[in-house]
Amino acid sequence: MNKIITLAVISTLAIASIAHAQTQNEEAIKADVQALDKDNAALAKDQKTLEKDRAAKADDKANGDTGKQAEDSVKIGAVKTAIEEKKVEKDADEKILAHHKEEMKKDDASATPASGNQ
Repeated sequence: MNKIITLAVISTLAIASIAHAQTQNEEAIKADVQALDKDNAALAKDQKTLEKDRAAKADDKANGDTGKQAEDSVKIGAVKTAIEEKKVEKDADEKILAHHKEEMKKDDASATPASGNQ
């Protein structure tokens, strides 16, 4: 009788542990997707800023205002740098998401009993 109770307790704890791991993986993946959404929004904003700065530089060039042209060039360089930084961050977030998805697959595989064990 004690063995049955012990096995029942162990089984319950194992199921709870698997469910907890599953929940943690789902939360991690959700956070990763949110981070990627944030990265994409920031990149889109920077792209619009870049387009605006390039248009301003073109206007300044057409008007022969070399001082403003130089100022616009600095702005363009800063935005390009920010875009590259955000691309690196996005790449890292994509790798983290892929890792969390792989962990979830492993946890799912270990949670599924093998057909020979039934």
